[in-house]
Amino acid sequence: MTQDTVYLCDLPYPDAPRWVPGDQYLRKLARKILVPLRGRPPGGLAKVTTNLMLGLKKLDVPFKLCKHLSDIPEGTLVGLLHGPLDLCKEVATQHSCITGPGIINGSREWPDLFETTKSVFHVQNCDWAAEMYRPQYGERVKIWTMGIDEEKYRPQKSTEEFDFLIYDKIRWPETPQYQGLLQTCQQELERAGCTSLSIRYGKYPGGKESSYHSMLRRCRAMIYLSENETQGFAYNEALSMNVPLLAWNFGKWCDPMRHELSMENAPATSIPYWDERCGVDFQGREDFAEKLDLFLEMLRSNRFSPRDYVMENLRIDQGAQRYLTLLEEARTSL
Repeated sequence: MTQDTVYLCDLPYPDAPRWVPGDQYLRKLARKILVPLRGRPPGGLAKVTTNLMLGLKKLDVPFKLCKHLSDIPEGTLVGLLHGPLDLCKEVATQHSCITGPGIINGSREWPDLFETTKSVFHVQNCDWAAEMYRPQYGERVKIWTMGIDEEKYRPQKSTEEFDFLIYDKIRWPETPQYQGLLQTCQQELERAGCTSLSIRYGKYPGGKESSYHSMLRRCRAMIYLSENETQGFAYNEALSMNVPLLAWNFGKWCDPMRHELSMENAPATSIPYWDERCGVDFQGREDFAEKLDLFLEMLRSNRFSPRDYVMENLRIDQGAQRYLTLLEEARTSL
């Protein structure tokens, strides 16, 4: 099976009426008009599709983004990236495909994926996430490291007014390990004589993603607080801008669903793409002060070079090429 054009599928979620029949169309139009005024940071799943298309453009590889089942030619191998599960099942039943990463939150949601569809592989973005799917899917789980736009997110000359930007992406604040963590970070920064700005994931000033990057350019480094990441576009972009990180890396999966799945001790990380050039990680409140002092010493000695890590591993064309390799592997197995 051969095909010149890469077919990608990102299916829209249905927008139902809220107050009166048909009002979903008016609300969609209003959102489109208001976006330039209030902004809306793109979510990680939106960036999966966007970054893949940017990478394919950079490689001069033709592609088509399909939003509906009818857009896909018969006999086509499809990269089924994202969409409502019922619609994704319909596509996967009719077309050979690679599924993921933005469809399910665990193999329990689609246990018969490979028995009832034409899916060849299921994609996850890093080792720890892939391991959670392998008991059900085995070696048909593949890892796809996505790329980021290293040209857009590049170092720029600016005045570094602050020592740190504190990036708070804690999704489950009731997690015991998080209790008091933000306050500990702030107190220890004050003890060390460091200045800082703070930003909350999903609540960027003005609702615009550009405000995050503008704040980042005003800071020498970033403290990254997130329980777990499968890729972590926000911190990847900081690395691309050559901003080193002091990152909370608790080491276990923190999603509340771990209890119902009896996976309380499942290993995970908040920095799946990382080496010593990127910064320093810490496990919690107990070792933050020690790791902060180490980080500051290394920062003063210019021992970090996160941009170099990105250019070696996370360029936008590399992510697209890795996806093309997966498609070719799937194609040869048909």
